[in-house]
Amino acid sequence: MAGTAVPLGLTTNLAHQLEQAPELRKLAYEVIVAEGLRDLSVAQRIALTMFYRSLQTHEAIEILVKQKLVEDARVLVRVLIENEVNCAYMLVVGDEETATDFLKYPRYWNYILMRELKSVDESRFRKHVSVELEDETRKEYEALHARFKDRRKGEWCVDAKLHERARKVDGKLAELFQQPYIAFRWLVNSEWRFAGSHVHGNADALLEQVSQSENVITIEQRYDHEDAAEALYAANLALSLVLPLIDTLLGAKHAPAVLERAKKFDCT
Repeated sequence: MAGTAVPLGLTTNLAHQLEQAPELRKLAYEVIVAEGLRDLSVAQRIALTMFYRSLQTHEAIEILVKQKLVEDARVLVRVLIENEVNCAYMLVVGDEETATDFLKYPRYWNYILMRELKSVDESRFRKHVSVELEDETRKEYEALHARFKDRRKGEWCVDAKLHERARKVDGKLAELFQQPYIAFRWLVNSEWRFAGSHVHGNADALLEQVSQSENVITIEQRYDHEDAAEALYAANLALSLVLPLIDTLLGAKHAPAVLERAKKFDCT
């Protein structure tokens, strides 16, 4: 499952990526719609939910690419990659504690957000949040404080940073395949990081959209077929990296089809 590189021409071939995207998603739906699931851990159930939800994000990316809104598509590619890394982490690294952290961390952070919102405009805050709800949220925060007090926003597990989770996943898969494996770190350190400029509205992303002709300044997304293909390729690759893990969890009933499909996305 590691090693054979996709020809560079295919990664920048928009027609190829648009052809592969719905076929990949169709296979993923066939894999995940399984009957008679039993004896799955909480971490595994969370992973399945993550993966199922990511199929909708993948479709949204395809739609945006077709509409030539590539920079908006890249924002969702970043979301998709983070989701797939977390999904793989749940499957090959996560345990009961990991699953508990994932579920409880948002409840802990809710009160911090609530407290900050209240400090901005308490009268407006009170129109939306009752005293009872605030007290209930505070009590849950206090109960979880010892568990999460040393973690910053977004650091829901002991491997706080996404690249750390990607490294752990790659390490586990390298052990499984008995060969070097870097696919998840590559996704995080390439497309996920680059897409951050579009998420945060950084200068480099904004300046790419500005052009001037005489006294007219135009701000718009510039469409490039290769950029569009690369964005969709990253989305396809992210999905295809996790698909074999999901299929294996559910009994490997689609293993031949998954293996054949994976060959098109540099993860065979």
